[in-house]
Formats: sequence, structure tokens, C-alpha cells
Amino acid sequence: MFYLRGCGRWVAASFTKQQFPLVRLSSDSAAPRTPHFDVIVIGGGHAGTEAATAAARCGSRTLLLTHRVDTIGQMSCNPSFGGIGKGHLMREVDALDGLCSRICDQSGVHYKVLNRRKGPAVWGLRAQIDRKLYKQNMQKEILNTPLLTVQEGAVEDLILTEPEPEHTGKCRVSGVVLARRSAAMLLDLHQP
Repeated sequence: MFYLRGCGRWVAASFTKQQFPLVRLSSDSAAPRTPHFDVIVIGGGHAGTEAATAAARCGSRTLLLTHRVDTIGQMSCNPSFGGIGKGHLMREVDALDGLCSRICDQSGVHYKVLNRRKGPAVWGLRAQIDRKLYKQNMQKEILNTPLLTVQEGAVEDLILTEPEPEHTGKCRVSGVVLARRSAAMLLDLHQP
């Protein structure tokens, strides 16, 4: 587990600074690139965008890896947020200054309270969202978040540290290897 600076929260991953040989990005490159990030988030879906922006808001240099930048914020064929169970989750995300609630406010076309005839404990807030507007607003927010770098790429492998002697099999993730045509790139995580 590691501590996100300024957030007062523990995250279920551990990263250590360790040097690994880097693969050159092109044959004419004289020196390997060494990008360093405090947090790497793999996947630009709803959870990935929330995790990446939360880490960046807490002051961590964050990398969001996704297959395609133009699919960030893409919704399913039923573009709604909330409902009986998910409405509570949306309120929790909103209380933690999450993105999806703010973007829903900007992109909503219809709002409804479900189970209104019953008591307030079972009411469910639901918002129907304009898919194109949601995607556009989400991408604008993600691409303009300070300390957040968005990169297209597929993760080929994780770079792990040696297991701790007292905990057999317990390794730490210290970087990722990306597929890039015939080359690979190592993104080294470090902890200050």
C-alpha cells in the first residue's frame, strides 16, 4: 500500500524507485527516454478516468494509459447514470469530487427520481445523458487536468521488484512495458 500525498488516503498498490534498463524507442535515438510517474493507471474507462484524475488532483504525476484517446468517456447504448443502487454510488463519487457527476451535470438531458411513491430510503436518482456531449466534456476535462498525462498504448507486461524475503511471492509493481510496433517502452514508477 502507498500513501497519496495530500489526499490522506492509502491505495492498494506499492511502488518503489528502482532502475531498470530502458528499451530505446527508435534505432536513431542516442539515449533512452526515462519518463517517471508517481501513478500509472491502465485503462481509460469510467473507473480509470476517476482514478487518474483523483491521483493528479492529489499532486501525483499521473499517466493514464488507454488503447485509444478518442474513446475516453464513451458510454454504452443506454447512456444513463444513477438508478436504485448506482445512484448512491454516484453521490459518493460526487462527495469525493469525482468527474462523472460533474460531467453528468454538464451533459444531462433528463433527470428522474425512481421509486418516488416509496420512502426516501429507496429513492433512486437517475440521469439520462447525451452520449456525444458526455464524451466531449469528459475528454476536455481529462486532457486539461494538471499533472495528468494521457498516452495511447497497450501494456505488455508489468515490471516487478524481487519478492521480499519475509513475504515469499510478495512483489511490488515498479513500471510497465508497452507494446509499440516492434519496440517497447518502460515507464518507471518512483516514490519520492
